[in-house]
Amino acid sequence: MPATLVASQSVNVSVFLSVPEPVGPVPARVVTVRSCPACCETQCTNPVECLHFLTANPWADCDSCAGSGWAGEESPSLYCEACGGSGLMEYTAASIGIEGASARAEARHAAHIERLHAQISRPVEVAA
Repeated sequence: MPATLVASQSVNVSVFLSVPEPVGPVPARVVTVRSCPACCETQCTNPVECLHFLTANPWADCDSCAGSGWAGEESPSLYCEACGGSGLMEYTAASIGIEGASARAEARHAAHIERLHAQISRPVEVAA
């Protein structure tokens, strides 16, 4: 049986990689530390103002994370971007409804108020 030779040819194949477009909205910030629900900062610059804000307005569970404070799996953030990881959002008295805030939300709210009271009552050292 006669042998048949097949000439090999080199073929240039270009592979184009495309970067996928973001599926959802790009978050404004990535939250990696839980923050104060009043000022959304990790360290309150004015704890008296935050304390007033937390006691003057009604607070309840965050709608985005259902009060857990954790971000969803699709988020680049560790904590919820809407509430900064506190699990609390400010509401109007009419929007909370008759049932009011959940027991978890009330406990988290009380803990933030207690933290701010402790921060305010610390003696301030003045440099001589």
